[in-house]
Amino acid sequence: MTTVDLRALDRVAGQAETLDNGLRVVLVPQNGAESIAVALCYRAGSRDENPGESGLAHFLEHMMFKGSATYEPGAIDRLTQRLGGTNNAFTSHDATLYHFQFERGSWGEALRIESDRMRGLSLLPEEVDSEREVILEEIRMVEDDPWDALEQAVARRVFGDHPYGRSVLGTRESLRSLDAVALRSFHRRHYRPGRAVLVCAGGLPPDAMELVEAALGGAAAGGEGSPGGLGPPVFDPRRRRRVELRRGETPRLLVAHPAPAPDDPAHVHLRLALAVLCSGRASRVQRDLVEEDPLALWASATVTGHRLGGMATLSAEAAPGVDPERLEGELCARVEGLASRPPDAEELGRAKRILFADWVFLHEAIAERAVTAALEQALFRPGFSRDSFEALSAATASDVAAACAASLSAGTRIVGWSRP
Repeated sequence: MTTVDLRALDRVAGQAETLDNGLRVVLVPQNGAESIAVALCYRAGSRDENPGESGLAHFLEHMMFKGSATYEPGAIDRLTQRLGGTNNAFTSHDATLYHFQFERGSWGEALRIESDRMRGLSLLPEEVDSEREVILEEIRMVEDDPWDALEQAVARRVFGDHPYGRSVLGTRESLRSLDAVALRSFHRRHYRPGRAVLVCAGGLPPDAMELVEAALGGAAAGGEGSPGGLGPPVFDPRRRRRVELRRGETPRLLVAHPAPAPDDPAHVHLRLALAVLCSGRASRVQRDLVEEDPLALWASATVTGHRLGGMATLSAEAAPGVDPERLEGELCARVEGLASRPPDAEELGRAKRILFADWVFLHEAIAERAVTAALEQALFRPGFSRDSFEALSAATASDVAAACAASLSAGTRIVGWSRP
């Protein structure tokens, strides 16, 4: 029985058209909106890097703001601020996404910016060197943060030699070897219309598609494409199954398992299992280990959505004076118990509502709608969010227990600790 109103998923649905040069354009209008968000997603992330290029995709993301034919270094940020807009970008293992938000009268500037830097970048040596130092500082910050360092160390055990086991930032050694030649090569291979999806959402004018085509339809369709043949990560049970770091002032626990890809039906069931365990004060882990017998100050659970296969994690910070081994044992016992004691109707319904409400609240913002629509179209398919929530609504207690038994068993468990 459906427990959520799936009409809310229409927030990321829209009119789609593919231009002659291969660029996929999606318009998501919203009546009454006074702003427009523009999200451009390239199907190019760190898993598309060649050997010796670790960190290149993320490096290029930074350089996209550092000069092109029309916009000198820093001009994009200054122009965005002057027009009262916002811009940002992120790189994942699977994609790189750029987004702007402007009031309706200025949104065409985002199209002009994306058109200009799709055609080519300046990649001035002094800007490349300066931005390299910025990223090296990012790497230092990750290494110094207890949770970031622990998550990266655990991901290496879960994914092994697969690109998903590497940091998107790269390493100090790889960053120092990357130069303008490498950046231009990656841009040429991947930053082309046929590998991109552009989403415009908000108070769009009637001629929005014509304006997009005028700005971006002339971009050359060429490029060398993506390296093929990369398969999903394969978990090797022979890897060392425990990680221990010395960071910070508090014992921090991260339990991880390999997870199915987001378009695998088992992924939805796993998300639901993690919600039963950790979402809300009435969830099993929160109730037992945070509220009633406070072994942890807090606990949470999530599953990454890597295109080819993800990682499910349960995190907890030990309460003062608590034996870390006891916290680990009790947490793992709750996880294993879900396979033998499926959720009752109340637990299941609550977990479904929490997941749906989280999605709805996140997508109140126009910019988030544009980002989600772009990722759906670039990495999966139109309507992917709706399909996932339809599967979630139909999921049974048996589905949850089966997902727990298949994906959260001791046989695939990696345990990470960050201790003082």
